[in-house]
Amino acid sequence: MTKIPNSRWARVGSGMFLSILLVAVTCSDGGLGSAKDKDSGAGPDGAVNPANVVISAVTRTPRTTTWSVNYWQWAPTYGSYVAGTESLVAAVTPSFIRVGGYNNDANIPDVFNEGQMDALIAYATAIGAQPIIQVPLLADTNGQPPTADGAAAMVLYANVTKDYGVRYFSIGNEPDLYATQGLPSDASKPAIPSYGPSDYCATARAYVSAMKAVDPTILIVGPDLAWKYQAESGANDWLTPILQGCGDLFDVVSIHRYPFNAAQASLSAAATDAAKFRAVITSVQGILQATGYGQKPLALTEMNVAYDATTCGLDASPGTVGSALWLADSLGTSMGLGLWTSAIWNISDPENWSLGFIGETSAHQPRPEYYAYLFYAQHVGPTLLGVTSAPAGVSVYASRNAADNATEVILVNWNTTTQPVAIQVTGLPSSPISPTFQLPAVSLAAFELADTGAITAWVYGEAQRVSALGPAVLTPGTPPGAYPDAGPGAAGRTVGAGCQPGGPTCTQAILPGPAITTNGTGSGAKPSFGTAPNAWGSYAYAASGQTNPTATVTADGNGLTISGGFGPLDSAGANWEGFGLYYSSSSCLDASSYTGVKFDFSGDLGGCSFQFGASFSRDLANADDPTRGACAGTDSSCYGPAADITAAARAAIPSAPTIRVPFTSLTGGMPIGTFDPSFMVSLQWQLSTTLANPDGGTCSALFTVANVAFY
Repeated sequence: MTKIPNSRWARVGSGMFLSILLVAVTCSDGGLGSAKDKDSGAGPDGAVNPANVVISAVTRTPRTTTWSVNYWQWAPTYGSYVAGTESLVAAVTPSFIRVGGYNNDANIPDVFNEGQMDALIAYATAIGAQPIIQVPLLADTNGQPPTADGAAAMVLYANVTKDYGVRYFSIGNEPDLYATQGLPSDASKPAIPSYGPSDYCATARAYVSAMKAVDPTILIVGPDLAWKYQAESGANDWLTPILQGCGDLFDVVSIHRYPFNAAQASLSAAATDAAKFRAVITSVQGILQATGYGQKPLALTEMNVAYDATTCGLDASPGTVGSALWLADSLGTSMGLGLWTSAIWNISDPENWSLGFIGETSAHQPRPEYYAYLFYAQHVGPTLLGVTSAPAGVSVYASRNAADNATEVILVNWNTTTQPVAIQVTGLPSSPISPTFQLPAVSLAAFELADTGAITAWVYGEAQRVSALGPAVLTPGTPPGAYPDAGPGAAGRTVGAGCQPGGPTCTQAILPGPAITTNGTGSGAKPSFGTAPNAWGSYAYAASGQTNPTATVTADGNGLTISGGFGPLDSAGANWEGFGLYYSSSSCLDASSYTGVKFDFSGDLGGCSFQFGASFSRDLANADDPTRGACAGTDSSCYGPAADITAAARAAIPSAPTIRVPFTSLTGGMPIGTFDPSFMVSLQWQLSTTLANPDGGTCSALFTVANVAFY
């Protein structure tokens, strides 16, 4: 049997959290993006058409969020990658430069001594950013266990001996990982066995007391958790006990976020991450409120689309244009949520990492993410505006400039086709509609709409990446023309670079007809359909803590009656379960002559949400199916795409019970976001719920899917 779960995973730091529904980027107040289907505003000659991007200048929100950078790869052993990047970084106007991470916490491969402190202050001064300096908890500059006195000595050197006036300090890096990893002599082993939130609070209290005895004016940022800030999640919620035990120490509460690992960084996954990001931050803000610290600033002191080295360049891997779109969405979302700052990890690093937004020495070519920061530096004002409509797949972030005489707009086009946009700003004395601009596929754009009516616009996409020339001027009517190719890796990474041949590993078979569920037998977890060589087996699956659904073949042998549901959730992550059919063969199924899958639905979802998914060779883990799987990962990073069919199922009535799911509606697979019916392996029906549902997520479903067939 081949088990192919179709769960939607998103990784935060070192943790995995489930998110089932695939949604377009949705609109909100305070400058958040919109993705509603409206008139396209298309016009072949660039003429004025009905606006499909509408911004309201009536409701205005002061912008409290800034953007910042992380000072990594300063170590001579690494190659001192930050040296020489000062002018480029100064141009994106970061507010803070955080000096931290594992290397500073363990003082490896080089020590962050007084000389390195001096170099950091010179760099921070050159880029115009305030430093946030991390004192170590894993090893001091002598390789010994750190002490509070050692932390105080760092403050003494910075603010007394050298009078640098450093305001912000932090205590350690990602302490929620100490019990499992980070030992300086072997980072894969526990740094401090059995370390917990109370241990961190005891250490932090001693350190802060010693540090403030030297300089009582310093401010503390922390606890810089990697991912264990999940509300109501037991051992995965360190933030609640830390705030309860020592929240008074922190002037700014800080966390880190990396939603994907390298194998998950696809364009389709990145395009839906803004909604997940909002949910994460809303949950964290709830923890602050519940512990009495709701008024404290919240910061994202590390962020990137992925956390690990990217050997294969997917379409949203670090260094790609897709990653720049993710970063632009993240910055805009941070502003709408009112975060204190959001800091990219990092400034510059080697090409095989590409987490830095500037390329390695000595050329220091800006990567695509750099231009996301540059657009915000140049085209975001101090006052955020609301966005009331935008085309599907387009995020919009709007603000007023400091002089209050122009509207600044950043657009993120996730669509893989050119998107026409015409912009209107309402709530001003005059609200004209702009000419139609053509946004290239998968691109960023910035618009400045002066109240006088003048409009200027710029765009950055794949054409600009390969040219290594930066953003291009965008004029109404047509996208910018082609640019000369500056060569591989001239600016960032090419999608597909470094990847092994990714073709399917299985031969193809064709069914004699479209029917799938015929001649069914069995019940429980092992129903089957059809006859060899075109038989279908079955499988059930569920998240940890949930019970697998059960299924029974209908009396006529043409369908399944499935029973499943959820009790009160232990955490927001354990919210999925499903039942599937797999093509029982060593071959993949070639269903490319069909449009999709149809089935008759009857029964009751009982408040559960409902998805239909399918898997094919390139989204199937080779570890699960060595013959047909072409994805070099596990089922947490290799899974097929899906479509939400909750509304369709609830609308089904006895006279019209058939649900049709086109292959083109299936999205969000990993590592390939869309479905390839030429190499199909399985199909499945999945239930999900959320804590937002009535009764804490409880739901109970009993339904039948019958006459399953291709169409």
